[in-house]
Order: sequence, then C-alpha cells, then structure tokens
Amino acid sequence: MSDGPEPVPVACSLDAASLDGRIDEWRALVASSVVSWEADATSVRLVLEGSDATLAAAAGLGQREKQCCAFFDVGIELGPDARTLYLRVPPEAEEAMAHFVELLRS
Repeated sequence: MSDGPEPVPVACSLDAASLDGRIDEWRALVASSVVSWEADATSVRLVLEGSDATLAAAAGLGQREKQCCAFFDVGIELGPDARTLYLRVPPEAEEAMAHFVELLRS
C-alpha cells in the first residue's frame, strides 16, 4: 500500500526539433502578450495583457506544456484587473524551472 500518488518524473517528452519550436512559442508570448512577469526557484507568473485572444493563446500553450512536462503545475488566475498564467514545479525540479526561466529571458 502506498502513502500517496507516485511522483511525476521530472522529464520532458518533446524531441529536439519540437523543443525549439516550443521555446519560440514561449518567447513570442512573452514578447507580444506579457505585461510583466516574476519568477522564483519553483514558479513563474506571467501577467497577460487583457485580450481574450491572449488568454486563449496562453491557456493553449500552458496546456501543451503540461502535456509534455507533466511535472509542471500550470494554471490561470483571473483577477478583476489581471489575468496571470502561472507555472510551478516541485522542489526537485528547481533546475528545470531555472532553465525554463533562462529561456524566457533570452
């Protein structure tokens, strides 16, 4: 009998070509549709500009990220004045998050 759910492996299922395309998608989202963002060791929060198209694009990209990197917790917070896409990882995936954040900065 186990004490809880099995941990999700810290791994990405994308091949190199698909990974390059995904990185380009994240960079394009940040460049065109992110008003501000902040990151720490296990999370990144992207405040989106207010259009419905941006919200839909961010949700779709977040969902596809979750499909290839199951260890990411991806969600959207809807506030009265802001829409925020967040990605979080467990403590054992801090290195993966640091790499993800570096890719966003490049």
